[in-house]
Amino acid sequence: MSAAEAFGQYLELCRARRERSSLRGEAVRMLNDEAFRALPAAIEAYRGKSLDCLASCRPDVLFAPDYGVNIDALAMYADVAASFRCGIPQLQSNLVVVANDCIHIPEHLAGGTDGIEVYRLSEIPASLTDEVADVLSRTADSRNVAMLLNGLLLNDGIYVRITGTPERPLQIVNIFRSDMPMLTARRIIVHGLSGCHGQVLLCDHSQSPEVNHLNSQVADIVLERDAHLELYDIEESCASTHRVFNCNTVQEEASSFNVNTNFLSGGTSSNTWHIDTVGPRTETHLAGLAIASQDQTVDNRVILRHSSTYALSRQLFKYALYDNAHGGFGGRIIVEEGAEYTDAAQTDRNIIVGDTAHMEASPQLEIYCDEVKCSHGATTGQLDERALFYMQTRGIPLDTARRMLTQAFMADVVEQVRCEVLRQRLHILVEKRLSGAPGSCEKCAGACHGQTSNE
Repeated sequence: MSAAEAFGQYLELCRARRERSSLRGEAVRMLNDEAFRALPAAIEAYRGKSLDCLASCRPDVLFAPDYGVNIDALAMYADVAASFRCGIPQLQSNLVVVANDCIHIPEHLAGGTDGIEVYRLSEIPASLTDEVADVLSRTADSRNVAMLLNGLLLNDGIYVRITGTPERPLQIVNIFRSDMPMLTARRIIVHGLSGCHGQVLLCDHSQSPEVNHLNSQVADIVLERDAHLELYDIEESCASTHRVFNCNTVQEEASSFNVNTNFLSGGTSSNTWHIDTVGPRTETHLAGLAIASQDQTVDNRVILRHSSTYALSRQLFKYALYDNAHGGFGGRIIVEEGAEYTDAAQTDRNIIVGDTAHMEASPQLEIYCDEVKCSHGATTGQLDERALFYMQTRGIPLDTARRMLTQAFMADVVEQVRCEVLRQRLHILVEKRLSGAPGSCEKCAGACHGQTSNE
């Protein structure tokens, strides 16, 4: 199937929906309409564009299969109680559940509590309509086909407004449950107001491990002056679940954005982080790990643009690849003219276990001014044979020695998690993943047969 056919099928599907749409909410309609208008030109430009991502992670490849789409916004069901067996059980958080593309938000969050407000996009108060539109206008990308398809197919989304310093992080649990192959469009918009300090945790899980699923997910984030946000992303789904994730972020003066992304299990995962630091004295930290085996594919792309002075950014990504797994990392730091005194560093380190796993890394710097400090680098290799031999001479079995060394290799990524309970839990999840224990989705799948409405 050509790229035009892969994308065009959704345009035709949504053309019929526009004639009978009963969607609620101006924000959702605005995303639908803008995507419908911009997609034809974006598809035409895509056909002649050389993409940096892995071949299997190209949008035309991931969107080509014949997935079902919840085009009429029908209510979806999932075992909400079972979903929390997959989560971070010790974490005291404000919980939001997304079952396929249907959203359950506790009433106390919609009313605003403890420095945070959470709304469904279809039910944004009239007083916030212009605010949401402004955020979306600042993060929009009319050339990104995957983002436009997300907007085209969107039935609803989540708007997070952080006004203060919430005591509890916001935890959004994304659940997939279906008896047929399905494409789900999910959207989260985060607006960090001046002076706020917030934490958002995204968890992806599946309750239908035998069913193919494509998760189209977009995060639009704007951080105002002196706003601080920590974003944690944990992908722990099934081999039949694939993900296309785009995060577009704008940082204003003295804001900080800390990302920690973790691929523990899944099928094909394609992630793009596009961050613009438009104000001076910003801080940006991105850390990510991926543990992939069998035929899993993980691709992370970072486009970090510094447009003002005294910006600080750090990137650290680490992969451990087994069997026939395929990993990709593409990092581009752009220092614009006038962004003097920028201090930016990018590091990608990878371990290949065996002879058939494959890693592609492409770190890049583009610097258009003087008085900056920038570095980048990527290394790919195997575990230290001398260390393995030494551990075996001390009575440690080879498999255990490999697991211990790999866990130590990943430790500095996990240590960058500032939420202590989550950091401790991630160490456990990484250890379990490396030991070959089944993921939480696999363990709970047998218990996920009861149906509870998320409405």
